[in-house]
Amino acid sequence: MPLRLLLSALILIAAVAPLSPTDAQAPDDEAGPPATLISPVAGGWTLLVNLGDAGPPAAVLGLLRDFVTAAFARDDSLRRFRTYGPGFPGLSDLAEIAAGQPFWVRVPADRLQDDLYLWEQPATQADLAVPLRPGFNLVPWTGTDGLSVSAATAGIAVRRAYLWDLSQQRYRVWGSDLPPFVRDDFELEYGAAIWLDLAGSMSVTWEQS
Repeated sequence: MPLRLLLSALILIAAVAPLSPTDAQAPDDEAGPPATLISPVAGGWTLLVNLGDAGPPAAVLGLLRDFVTAAFARDDSLRRFRTYGPGFPGLSDLAEIAAGQPFWVRVPADRLQDDLYLWEQPATQADLAVPLRPGFNLVPWTGTDGLSVSAATAGIAVRRAYLWDLSQQRYRVWGSDLPPFVRDDFELEYGAAIWLDLAGSMSVTWEQS
């Protein structure tokens, strides 16, 4: 066989040969959450989620604690927020931020000089089964990046969903019964925290994926 034809045959065989397990790569949609999540923190109020291990507020915040004047995490059993105030231990009753728990931080604008702080944390929580009680629930989103809130909450009796807009310092609001011109079917990003107002009198479990 001429050399040119032999080389062409070898190239064709290599092109159609199946990949070995070591050559194959998982599709992007199966890659899971990032190993580290970077969340912007602005002057004013920022709503974050602890995607790492449970720990005292100072440990969870890391270097961000140098800018924070207060942090608040909701105690679902008491239906109120517990407070962490650096430098004011007598006024603090937030001993731990749980894994997967949303929490607020307050940062004076002058401490960031009107800039953003990029908070880095390990991302170990994914596809959580989140319990929801009737009424308002402050919960994390650990499912698919970019999923609309209407799709994410399909099958759950949610009256309203609220997502904090960091740049505008206000909420975006979705509700199936709202007029189209005010119904904001926002997308959920991995690591976001949202308020869900659950209708009815029964608790449910929100399976995220």
